[in-house]
Amino acid sequence: MRINLALLSNMVFLADWEEKEHLFVYGMFGVQHKEGQTENTTAIVESLHSLLTSSAGQVDLLTNESHGLATETELHTTTFVAYWLDATVYQAWASSGEVQHFWNTLYDDAGVWREVMTIPTSRYMFAANQNFRWGLTCLIDKLRASNDEGYWGVYRHRIGSKDDTFTSPYVTAAKAKRTTDDITKASGLRVLDIPAEGPKSSSKVRLGRVRLKDIPDNICFVREGQRQPNIAKEELGLWLEKVAPHARSWIEHLDSHREKNGVLSFSTHVGQESKLADLEAAETDQLAYFLDLAHFEASGRAFKGHVQLRKTVMEMYGPGGPMEGIGKAELYVELLILKSDEFDAEYVGCLEGTGLMYLKNIE
Repeated sequence: MRINLALLSNMVFLADWEEKEHLFVYGMFGVQHKEGQTENTTAIVESLHSLLTSSAGQVDLLTNESHGLATETELHTTTFVAYWLDATVYQAWASSGEVQHFWNTLYDDAGVWREVMTIPTSRYMFAANQNFRWGLTCLIDKLRASNDEGYWGVYRHRIGSKDDTFTSPYVTAAKAKRTTDDITKASGLRVLDIPAEGPKSSSKVRLGRVRLKDIPDNICFVREGQRQPNIAKEELGLWLEKVAPHARSWIEHLDSHREKNGVLSFSTHVGQESKLADLEAAETDQLAYFLDLAHFEASGRAFKGHVQLRKTVMEMYGPGGPMEGIGKAELYVELLILKSDEFDAEYVGCLEGTGLMYLKNIE
């Protein structure tokens, strides 16, 4: 995750809202199943897809893929990322009889979940290294070119708020150990124990329904994607040889050291519509929740493998590099900062540790 986009071109492309403010919906919907879907699971996936595409302005279909990470569970997840530019359209859809029937008739072991975020565009950030729209920006007219890139803190600067530091009211247990009890109490911070392992290594299914609202303020959600469509063999070869190993080590670091990095949830995926046979070259996506924006920023600065990743990409695409001015690789990032009442989730018969389900039990 998080390769410096400016290193791949002379500029970066940002969402152009044309000074309009939107209250939009960013929804993730998943179906957990074993490899080779059963007839019942196939019916659930198809029904959910049909419902989403009947209302959402954009629906992306992802399947989980390890990206080289160790995995122990036999379950797979089909994930839909759906976008509504107008929250009222989503609300009307979600309360419709057909959608209510879908959720209310799921069995206790269905393995179906949703995580829905309703936030203003003032706390959303999109950036891409090429002038192409992805995710929520598929629903707007255009992107705008910018040279605002290449320094730590640029994401915070783009969102911009003089009155809000976007700091979590919680600290990780690891950070609390380095802080005296008096300081922790004086600051009003509470300790959050982050599970070291997510659903990828869990075999226990929580039967029934878990509903989650009112999460801690300022959780930071990030979706990053990489795609190499129809690029020259030379660029693909350099990418697989020089970039992919560092990218994999960076992803593994975030996944394996969740508490240290403030990673609340992390999953890796491949875009279902990718036509490339080589998984290293296919469209890849990472979805992650961080405790807050500061943890997201610190994770990239602190890990040597990420620093090396940035250096390698600069040498390839920067001045004098073999791909300077001709590289076609596409990268993008979406980032959202959530307030407590902007999140709504339900997990029906899902693996323990799915998404943010464990936050149901925090004090």
